[in-house]
Order: sequence, then C-alpha cells, then structure tokens
Amino acid sequence: MRVVIAESSLPDGRKLAAEIESLVPSADVLLYADPDAALAGIVSHQPDVVVAGPRVGALEGPDFLARVRDLDGVDAKLVGGVDRPDPDMSVRYVDAGAALVVLRPVNALSLRAALRQRAGGIT
Repeated sequence: MRVVIAESSLPDGRKLAAEIESLVPSADVLLYADPDAALAGIVSHQPDVVVAGPRVGALEGPDFLARVRDLDGVDAKLVGGVDRPDPDMSVRYVDAGAALVVLRPVNALSLRAALRQRAGGIT
C-alpha cells in the first residue's frame, strides 16, 4: 500500500506517517509539504490513499484534494483532515472528493477507515 500525506506541518505529517507505518508496516508512506511537489509525487507514485492536512502550502486541504481529484489516471482514496470539528470544512472536503474526513490527531479507528479496502490494506 502506498500513501501520500500532503501536510504543511512536517512534524504533524511525520507523526501521521509513523502511525500509518505502525498500523501497516508494509506501507510506503510519502510526505510532502509543497502542493506542487505533492501533485507531481501523486502522479509519479500512484498512491492508494492521499491524506491532506488542513493546509498544504498556500492551499487549504479541500482545494488541494480537488486538484488531486482532477488529475488524469489517479485513482486514490482521498482523505481530509481537520483540527477541530468543522461542518463547513467537512462539506468542502466531501465536495472535493474526500471519501472520509478525520479529526486530528488521527486515532487508530480513523486510520483503519482511511486505509480500508485499498491495495491490500486493512480490512
């Protein structure tokens, strides 16, 4: 399973990457703070799951996921992250193509839901 994390806060991104790797040791987790680099990495690496933080560089998470959704040939499960319950942000994420919106810090149950049914991930 390949996962791309797009997150402006590298410490938050590294923490999430470590949690994913502890849950799925065989996961290949890539972390990007820059939205353009993340989009190029997504096209190049064809991840199974893309997790966007509330901000990815100058973009808000939903705007970043909308760009991912519009990439040709990319079939990743999109997941958005929020720091506090925010119905408006959740609606924006869903409109951008997110299959799931999780509250950060992400717990094991949210991670299982995010990784479920993708490329041999958690069932």
